[in-house]
Amino acid sequence: MGRKALAFFAVLFILVFAAQAFGQSGFASLSGTITDPSGSVVPGVTVTATNTATGVLNTTTGNTAGVYSFPSLLPGVYRITATHPGFQPQTFKDVTLGNAAQIRLNFNLQVSGITENIEVSVAAERLLLDSSSSAGEALAENSVKSLPLVRNNALDLIRISSAYVPTGNYINNANEATIAGVSIANVNIQRDGVNVSDVRYPAGIHAHTQINPDLVGEFRIITAPVDAEMGRGNSQIQVQTKSGTNEYHGSLVWDIQNSALDSKQWTLNRSYPKITTWRNLHQYTISLGGPIKKNKTFFFALWNGQIARGRDIATILTLTPCARKGIFRYFDNWSNARYGSALSLTGSAPSYASVDESGNPVAPPALLPSMLNADGSRKENWQPHNGILRYASVFGIVQNPDTMAPDCSNAIVNTNTGVPGGGWDPYRKPVDSTGSVGDSTGYISRFLSLMPPANNYDQLGDG
Repeated sequence: MGRKALAFFAVLFILVFAAQAFGQSGFASLSGTITDPSGSVVPGVTVTATNTATGVLNTTTGNTAGVYSFPSLLPGVYRITATHPGFQPQTFKDVTLGNAAQIRLNFNLQVSGITENIEVSVAAERLLLDSSSSAGEALAENSVKSLPLVRNNALDLIRISSAYVPTGNYINNANEATIAGVSIANVNIQRDGVNVSDVRYPAGIHAHTQINPDLVGEFRIITAPVDAEMGRGNSQIQVQTKSGTNEYHGSLVWDIQNSALDSKQWTLNRSYPKITTWRNLHQYTISLGGPIKKNKTFFFALWNGQIARGRDIATILTLTPCARKGIFRYFDNWSNARYGSALSLTGSAPSYASVDESGNPVAPPALLPSMLNADGSRKENWQPHNGILRYASVFGIVQNPDTMAPDCSNAIVNTNTGVPGGGWDPYRKPVDSTGSVGDSTGYISRFLSLMPPANNYDQLGDG
């Protein structure tokens, strides 16, 4: 029992410290030098860093060289104060420490004549990468929320970067877009110091999961170069996740995209049949953050969901009404072609558009000048049609071709074998219980009922 307990605590120890080491790259560092009015360093100064949102307090003391350092601070907005006996306290407020930021703030303490606290406001833009070799751009939480995003994906913010060069085709050539000369497919994406790049498909830049704007505390685009501790390439996106604070805050966002609200495209005026695609996309986000124990422990949770409905136009192979009954139509010496096809006189059996836009049979064209050579002879080896529309059934002989309806609904087919003008399949029974020719089990009828009817003869001919 003692060995098992020891092994358990050993594994727990390894996991805890491994997790801490794994996430260290997301912490920010703050350091600087403390001097007096003459420029001499002031040793032993007490420096405090207070997170204004959570109230968490960190304290350090400057060394004999007047240098102080906070090597590992959680990203956020801080109030930095330096105090020492005989000097006036000095405070930097609104100091923004981003994901893996390296910030340097120097204090110049004034000799204490009267009790006074000197406060200095520091803009976040001034602090960006002040002590880092990296160059890039940063968007704070409010900026990420304010900028419009159609897909509610924070990674789309990369397109506002001055180093971004778009591609002309985001569908087929998404990877041709670049950031600082680097293909967008090779840009490393880190979320809280952890790599979340998804490079399975050549679809541009995307992570394993969608990064919702409500989840982002800071969005940084590093163009060149990336610090050694971050690793992985010349361009990088660093996303810092939001954290809970001493106050409860939440949001509820419902985004609707419905094609009924879109403008009508001109190309739909000439399309046939009049069937259009549509989409109805609902994307909702619920987030809540706050304290578990004030100034100590906090939480932040986000739920992001999507309800997608839509219809796309797909061209599939199906059967015409006559073909559903096993009947195919043709004219002698001509090959069937789909509606809208050009006349082709090559080969022994020329082809033409054998049906109109509704699927009704169309006779081959009469003798045209384009069908003749200069001497009046016919081009290629083909014969003019005789005007007779033929019907051929896979089940037997069609008995009423002269009175056949356009959809072959009144077809009479003789499937009896062994008789003149009858069928030729001895294993196929003449008529099943439902009246379907040659379908004794009803399987063919059930199969055809699941097949959509033909409604677009641009892609198929008769049959």
